Amino acid sequence: MGSNGTAGDYLPPLDIGESESLAFFEFTATVPGTYWYHSHQKSAEQVDKGLYGTLIVEPKNEEKVDRDYTLVLDEWMSDPDAESHMDMNMSGMDHSNMNNGNSSDNQQMDMSSMGHDMNMYDIFTINGKSGSAVQPLKVKKGEKVRLRLVNAGYMAHKLHLHGHEFKIVATDGQPLKDPQPIKDELLNIAPGERYDIEFIANNPGEWLLECHGDMEGTDGMKVKIQYEDQTNNTDKENAKENLPVVDMTTYGKYEVGQFTLDQKYDVEYTMDLGTAMGKDGMVYTINGKTYPDTAPIHVKTGDFVKVKIVNNSPMDVHPMHLHGHFFQVLSKNGKPVTGSPLIKDSLNVNPGEEYVVAFKADNPGNWMFHCHDLHHASAGMVTEVKYTDYKSDYTPDPNDTTNKGE
Repeated sequence: MGSNGTAGDYLPPLDIGESESLAFFEFTATVPGTYWYHSHQKSAEQVDKGLYGTLIVEPKNEEKVDRDYTLVLDEWMSDPDAESHMDMNMSGMDHSNMNNGNSSDNQQMDMSSMGHDMNMYDIFTINGKSGSAVQPLKVKKGEKVRLRLVNAGYMAHKLHLHGHEFKIVATDGQPLKDPQPIKDELLNIAPGERYDIEFIANNPGEWLLECHGDMEGTDGMKVKIQYEDQTNNTDKENAKENLPVVDMTTYGKYEVGQFTLDQKYDVEYTMDLGTAMGKDGMVYTINGKTYPDTAPIHVKTGDFVKVKIVNNSPMDVHPMHLHGHFFQVLSKNGKPVTGSPLIKDSLNVNPGEEYVVAFKADNPGNWMFHCHDLHHASAGMVTEVKYTDYKSDYTPDPNDTTNKGE
């Protein structure tokens, strides 16, 4: 792993061959927060089929909540033919890992008219269940409740907590400064993102946390919040209600973070996200190139790095994820962040949007910076943060074929 012991999604790939049944590795969990881990071997396919889990790193000294629930959001295809079509179209891709000890998601393209259709995903789940099958969240009046929301799917989901004010206390595992209570606003959670919210159970009855949207599976992504020994105030779902979406760039109390827009940076990089037609179908590009031809971000240990991310795709949303580091979001569409310092490792970039982010190169290695819609990563939207003063001690086995794809 990287030198600073970051946790969760930042671990190097763990490869278990056909002749092996078990492998062990260890790391020090030094960064508290809500994380998740998932396959980086044929990840567009394997993560889609559920090969992932959550990793909660609890702080040593923090006020405890009374209830702490982790809720994983995902979406699935009910039509076996649709899934077979997806698998068939992905079968020509080589998702081999890179031989540098730190990188992952090295996914060469053979799109073979991939063109994945999100409408094939018609079952939306929370912790692998949908609709009435989702286990209710039990609370008692007066309790402080934390919900850890993890999006393991390939679509953003807008969640509405009924009947209560709540605070967004952390994003991607990183705390927010003085979060204010909000009510009847939607929290938009993009692929790869995590949000921790807290509320006080002060409105006895049965309430919902539900997804808003128009897709077929939307009404399945809901969970009941049930007060023990209380039966009044039975909630009604209303996924069509027109509610505002929380603007994270203005949320929380402003203070100067580690980085500012006008300070001096050692490395500056512009990441132009786009689409193009390749010889085998649609590809997703960074600065007009697909991985491995994308230009890496070259850094050395201690560098301050500023990255401008611009989504010039006409229709596609790109949740961009950086391995091994947290970055500070400095501006959106030219306007500086006016809320809490916003520290993240995944950032949802809608068509036409522009963000400026900054990070310190403090974790030597070679790290992926990619779209967490893994179909887009598979189709080329990947680059690397490469440390020029780092040399991997990993030597690939020339006889190992486990990472050669199919």
